[in-house]
Amino acid sequence: MQIKKILLTGILCVCIFCVQGQKLNKSSIKGQVSDEQQQRISFATIRLLPGNKTVATDQQGNYQFLDLPSGSYTIQISVVGFKKVEQKIVLKESEALSLSFSLKGSQNELKDVAISGKTKATKIKESGYAVNVIETKQYANTNSDINQVLSRSTGVKIREQGGLGSDYTFSINGLSGNHVKFFIDGIPLESYGSGMSFNNIPINIAERIEVYKGVVPPYLGSDALGGAVNIVTNRDRGKSLDVSYSYGSFNTHRTAVSGSYTYPKSGLKVNVNSFYNYSDNSYKMRTYPKANVYLKIPTPDGTDFETLSSAKRFHNDYQSYMGQVELGLADKKWADIAVLGLTYNNVKNERQTGATQEKVYGNVDANSHSVIPSFRYRKNRIFVDGLSATVFANMSISKEVRTDTSSYSSYQWNGKPKEYFPTKGEMGDKSILHYNSNNALVQLNLNYQLSDQHLFNLNYNLNSTTREGYNEIDPYNKTYNKTNRVSKTVVGLNYQQNFFNNKLTNSFFGKYFGFSGRPDANKPTETAAYYGYGLASTYKITEELGIKASYEHAYRLPGLVELYGNGLDVSGNHDLKPENSDNYNLGFFFGKTIGKHRFSADGSVFYRNAKNYIISRPYTNIDGGAYSESQNEGGIKIKGADFELKYTYGDLLSALVNMSYYDAVDREKLEKGTIREKISYGSRTPNEPWLYGNTDVSLGKNNVFGVKGNRLQFNWYMQFVNDYSLSWSKLGDKTTKDYIPAQWIQNIALTYSLKNGRYNITGEARNLTDQIAYDVFKQQKPGRAFFIKLRYNIHSF
Repeated sequence: MQIKKILLTGILCVCIFCVQGQKLNKSSIKGQVSDEQQQRISFATIRLLPGNKTVATDQQGNYQFLDLPSGSYTIQISVVGFKKVEQKIVLKESEALSLSFSLKGSQNELKDVAISGKTKATKIKESGYAVNVIETKQYANTNSDINQVLSRSTGVKIREQGGLGSDYTFSINGLSGNHVKFFIDGIPLESYGSGMSFNNIPINIAERIEVYKGVVPPYLGSDALGGAVNIVTNRDRGKSLDVSYSYGSFNTHRTAVSGSYTYPKSGLKVNVNSFYNYSDNSYKMRTYPKANVYLKIPTPDGTDFETLSSAKRFHNDYQSYMGQVELGLADKKWADIAVLGLTYNNVKNERQTGATQEKVYGNVDANSHSVIPSFRYRKNRIFVDGLSATVFANMSISKEVRTDTSSYSSYQWNGKPKEYFPTKGEMGDKSILHYNSNNALVQLNLNYQLSDQHLFNLNYNLNSTTREGYNEIDPYNKTYNKTNRVSKTVVGLNYQQNFFNNKLTNSFFGKYFGFSGRPDANKPTETAAYYGYGLASTYKITEELGIKASYEHAYRLPGLVELYGNGLDVSGNHDLKPENSDNYNLGFFFGKTIGKHRFSADGSVFYRNAKNYIISRPYTNIDGGAYSESQNEGGIKIKGADFELKYTYGDLLSALVNMSYYDAVDREKLEKGTIREKISYGSRTPNEPWLYGNTDVSLGKNNVFGVKGNRLQFNWYMQFVNDYSLSWSKLGDKTTKDYIPAQWIQNIALTYSLKNGRYNITGEARNLTDQIAYDVFKQQKPGRAFFIKLRYNIHSF
């Protein structure tokens, strides 16, 4: 049935662009408008003479004129704060001309008025959704990955289990893990295989990052209970090349290459993205009495234990690489973009610990690779004026091998093994588990602009995942020799209205969630359907001040690993129920420019009422191995607030501070099946930081040392996390090992750029004060580390 759905959807998508290809239009002009820093300008006025046809650039800085007769024209581009541009052109018959512009700032105008042309990031932040937008240009020269940049955002907390490539937990306003969904250009990250993760994707490939808190717009077609993160990449530029390499502590190497080129006459387009990461992750583990953490090993005679002050991680290598190539056509009558793509990624990961660092592994490995063919199509005007379509489809074919064959029960922090058992591994019986998984995705997005005041959006998303596994060492053991499948269908319909010259914007939406799952080939498929809905509104009191509110009745369906486990350190739970939550947000935004001074602020309060809340709990099996299992809680209530203040002075100084607070408590009063009050009732959820904040200060100067076109920039970043309990807060005590102390982590970076940012070199220090820091289940993170990064970057439109 699912295969039929995928085929029918694929046929529908093919019909859309095939029928469109039969249409014969007149000539057209399209392009982009940006500033000198390649930031795209929205709401710039584009006038075409003769005829005095006028359009405005959209939120991505794009414009287009359609159905034009051939002949000579003059294009005029104007926007407050920039110098006016005028260019004469000759348009041939049936020509699809691509013409983009880079505007220079007008200093005379900037002295007296604020620039009215707003970036895409500003427009999104002023929408009705509770959303953070991070423009990544300021981080492109650092050694950061996506996660490290996201961790600086308001309301976001990322907790890693170790160094580069380690498992992590992502939290937005207190809802974490699988409650949050991840996307790249609106495509679910999971459809790219296990090798694509926010903790290994370099920041260079991203143009901006959108973080939706609680309420998720329907165009991101997925089931998200607590929010979503969408990475918008810099693909589809006319010509670009970005190459970087960094080296640092723990033998860490990271390199990334991305590029795009479109041949002007033929429209042939080539996009390339790739990265490589490697690290020994051999940082020191340390005894820390304040947190009741001790690295204990047996004495030589075996009668007692001694405590090590520190010990290096010795089985913690991580390697990942990805290559992606897209080839197709751009700026055709039947398609703005139509490309075929092929992505390959590979991950090799040594495991040093289980769910907690008390269990030390010395010979447990996980290796995986994925091959992902894909198709992408976009047309801004299809069939009728105002209707645009985006189609995406891919198939991820992944293979993974997890090995546990050491014959020792476990290892110690001095690198020596414990008891020898010929038939045992470190996590139980010896095993070489093979997993073969396929993920098929088809996504269709339709936008219809009925008028300036009314916009409709329809998103259809079908995602089907299958997994089959076996144990190479014990082929007669049928525990893993089964076929798991989870399929999800998400349909979202959104209606947006704009009134009073865009001062008031309302969005009303509904979502359908279809689920089917099969534990293995011998059991019937289980199906279910759920319906969500919501709204988002914003009102601009002035051009500088606005308020916004949003609500969603959201659902999150259990995932394949939660239902069936991962065969390593996660046990499956077939009885999990879907989560649902009523999410409320109320916020404001403010921005004021006075000369070179720019002040901005935004803040929000929120409330979440989640039922059948799924949490992951740690356990120890009979062999002493640590694992986790997902379970439904009766419900969780979360309330909180966050804010962000930012000040900039020209291109010299930028300072930001934000703070996030939330209170998530167990709302189920009685133990299941009893009249006895739960010990955790009214208690804050375990293993979740509840108060944290960031500061980010940048100081830079252009044309230093008397050299034109260069820049020297210093960055200081600090993150604060308040102390929190690993167990329910009523059960936690700072005198026990169940409490994590407060943490203050500081990073600095110094960047020198030449040729207007074409050549860049950065020195960076992380955890400058070498503070002992913990995250998930008190897993220690790396101490002080140093990195150097070289980057070469060119791009034009």
